[in-house]
Amino acid sequence: MQATTASFGTETHVSAGAIPWLRSARWDLGFLTLSVGLVAIPYAVYLFYVVFGGGSAADAGVKGTTAYNARVMVNYLVALLIGGPHMYATFTRTIMDREFLRKKFAFVASSILVPIAVVTMILYSYESYVWLLTIFFSMASIHALHQLVWVSEAYNKRSGFRLSLFSRVVDYGVVFSSLYPIAVWKMAEGRFNIGPMSLKFNDLLGGYFWLAYLAFAAFFGMLLLFIGKTVVEYRNGRFNLPKTLLISFTVGVMFWTPTMPNMDTAFQGINVWHSFQYLALTWYANRLREQRTGKRLGFLHLWEDLSKRVRRASGTGASMVRRGRAIVAGILGTLRRVDRDTGWSTFYMLCLSMLPISGILILAAGKFWPRVHGDLPGSDEAYTYMGILSVLLVHYVHDALLFTDHDAIVEGVGGIPGTSP
Repeated sequence: MQATTASFGTETHVSAGAIPWLRSARWDLGFLTLSVGLVAIPYAVYLFYVVFGGGSAADAGVKGTTAYNARVMVNYLVALLIGGPHMYATFTRTIMDREFLRKKFAFVASSILVPIAVVTMILYSYESYVWLLTIFFSMASIHALHQLVWVSEAYNKRSGFRLSLFSRVVDYGVVFSSLYPIAVWKMAEGRFNIGPMSLKFNDLLGGYFWLAYLAFAAFFGMLLLFIGKTVVEYRNGRFNLPKTLLISFTVGVMFWTPTMPNMDTAFQGINVWHSFQYLALTWYANRLREQRTGKRLGFLHLWEDLSKRVRRASGTGASMVRRGRAIVAGILGTLRRVDRDTGWSTFYMLCLSMLPISGILILAAGKFWPRVHGDLPGSDEAYTYMGILSVLLVHYVHDALLFTDHDAIVEGVGGIPGTSP
């Protein structure tokens, strides 16, 4: 039995029992696994800005300092370049998919409750604002780990081997337990802060160090089981290299990230890696959807379509107009060659083009509710959170359903999550 996996511009065949890459070794390693190096970039930029700005990295929570400004700058850069596009990418598989919208209209329509809840919690009181951020960071951690489980299950399907419930529990257990030992310890110490804001975790878990010990025990127990299970699978010829690499890198990053003193920027590192993976996976899911349904997705073929239109019209009009069209056709042809007609660049441009929605929400919030919460810690970022979380939490809700469809990123199978084939 053979399974086909596409690489840029080529088709390769992987037989059952071969290394079960989702698309190809080069693509999986580049976009999903070895891209782990992106985690270090936000903190490196933050430290560079602080050091050359003559500030102290310990002042990330003190408004007006170099470190505070560096933290905010990194947050905006991440949101603009990758975090924002990644959250809007979700809607290419939900709101922009007519079949999904038809079958899940009530689910999609109910999403309007999310921004209503976000705005209400931010405006109601400073206390509810802090609670919202606490809930957000809880959801963000679960969402990032849920994405890894989604990909891991796709690797399981790609391998062709049937995994036992125990194997899955161990895989998921080591993933979901990896982020919390050090994080819970900081909560018990009352040091789980995001910028100037002390989240509610500190009030709820302050002094409960036994919970941190329990989190450490759970994680190391799962880690030992994962190592043992992996050894057994290797000996039995069922070793899944792509999945094991992805889980291993993720567990290492998730475990150590909370040790950083400026956790806001440290978590932005995880956000960058997660968002980079998500954009690649969502692009791939759309490519496979196009293949399965036979319905062309225009946003994956923009350069191709524009190039054809310009070339069809190139023989008409005055000579100067024809020369201009020839130049445009040449530029579009170059873009097609760079993109290899994969639609990657136009998909990213589409996601990027939706960012003004968040910008408008941020500006409108500041206009309608000026000086919300006065000068309390973090009040100056309330409008940013209002604009971003109104969309980001919808993205989380939609992905809670999309991440149940492991077949969406496995070639040859797939459908709409939560519906019958």
